[in-house]
Amino acid sequence: MAYAAKTALLGLDVGTSSVKAGLFTPDGGALHRHRVSLNVRSPWPGHLELDADEVWNAVTSAARAVLARADGISVEAIGVAAAAPTPVLMGHDGQAMSPICTFADSRAARDLASFAERVDAEAYQRLTGNPIAVPTCSLLTGLRLASTLASEPLWFGHLASLVVYRLTGRWVMDPTNAAFTGALDIAQPGTWSSEAVPLLEAPSLRLPELVPSAEAAGRLTDDAMRQLGLSSSAVVAAGCADTAAAALAVACVENGDAFESVGTSGVLTVCRDKPPAAKHAMNRPHVVPGRWLSHAAMSSSGAAVSWLRERVLPDTPSARSLADISELAESAPAGCGGVVFLPYLAGERSPVWDSTARGAWVGMSLETTTSHLTRSVFEGAAYGLRQLLELETGLTGDAVTELLSVGGGTNSAFWSSIKADVTGRVIHRAANGDVAARGAAMLAACALGVHDGPLAAARSAARIPTSRIAPSTVTSIRETYDVMYGVYTRLYPALKPLFASLNNADQHGPRRGRLAD
Repeated sequence: MAYAAKTALLGLDVGTSSVKAGLFTPDGGALHRHRVSLNVRSPWPGHLELDADEVWNAVTSAARAVLARADGISVEAIGVAAAAPTPVLMGHDGQAMSPICTFADSRAARDLASFAERVDAEAYQRLTGNPIAVPTCSLLTGLRLASTLASEPLWFGHLASLVVYRLTGRWVMDPTNAAFTGALDIAQPGTWSSEAVPLLEAPSLRLPELVPSAEAAGRLTDDAMRQLGLSSSAVVAAGCADTAAAALAVACVENGDAFESVGTSGVLTVCRDKPPAAKHAMNRPHVVPGRWLSHAAMSSSGAAVSWLRERVLPDTPSARSLADISELAESAPAGCGGVVFLPYLAGERSPVWDSTARGAWVGMSLETTTSHLTRSVFEGAAYGLRQLLELETGLTGDAVTELLSVGGGTNSAFWSSIKADVTGRVIHRAANGDVAARGAAMLAACALGVHDGPLAAARSAARIPTSRIAPSTVTSIRETYDVMYGVYTRLYPALKPLFASLNNADQHGPRRGRLAD
């Protein structure tokens, strides 16, 4: 189909720290972008959540801001990419009846432990494609939310379900989100599992209609059109999880293709012909039919940098931005004088699957400085990435020697250079790391009929510019990182027996707090 030169697609990337809106051409070219911050709150230990109305206001604010810069451009379709799993409940009146839980929320940890005791873990993984864990069984979190509310039947969904509903009035979920509910049939990824749903004991919750990511969920309602500031309606794609959208945007569509995304979490994504039985990774269908995505996800490797800046060094003039904190870290030597940081500030997903895990600084002395501590946080994320890469090699026998890096963390070239040195891999740093909105827009183009499916969209899209960062050739740096990495991999097993006691000590009642801006 032919479209006018001024046709544009609106891509929405709804994360846990911000909403990013972007206008794109049908071939993925960026026209305008805008970002609105979100606040993650923790009213109780283990509860990490977003307010649904605040998220929607951020969506409309970001969209209106980017559309205000697009005079004369017609928005024909909208795509939504959102953080997942992010369980939320909706009532019959279309209003959210619960907060939106982030992927690091662990309020259902005890429910999960009970579930794991009565279910054959290996059989369940064969059925759903994923290990039993809080982030892969979000329906359990939905049940925990429902237990605090009235007994009326409720709709269960993820953040993307809520945003698409407020745009179209249709309550849907795509397979990339559904894979992390614990209820998707891995053999038929467009179907809820008739075996898993009863095992989860979720009869009181109504599941969304499953719709392919690139299929139209509907058109904008009149109210949504008014709130976004559009003068005409637009097609809205069913959308997908943010990392799946990023995979489409960077053309990670063939078996063995891989990239790293650096946002609140850090995720190593590999495209597969079929889902592997890997304990360190989560599996979901790709937005490209017949392909799968394997995600090894660290919960807070990226958030740890923001935490350091906002919570540990809030009054330090040299730590007010990512650029500032990168410069502060760069003044410390590789290995940070023997200080290593374990970035498990919100529990951890890959590779330990432990919601009780904690962060730790180990190796501090009277000579340790702020620069050492700052650099150690960057290095901790790099050690985690190296661990996931080595697990990936052990699974397939194929080493990933070069890795594309996307996400907000790519704004720090210094951080990318540390990852190259620690992992020994070449890092290709995306020029504009925020690519999930681009992937969402590409899905919108498919829903509009511009492309004959996501694979065609990926193959026809303009390539994302990158800069190449090679590992250091200085022998002493590599040797230092090898030693420190060995300490890092032994740190969690050594501290694990203490984490339960630490978490019990933290269960002292409600607290008010804003964790991220």
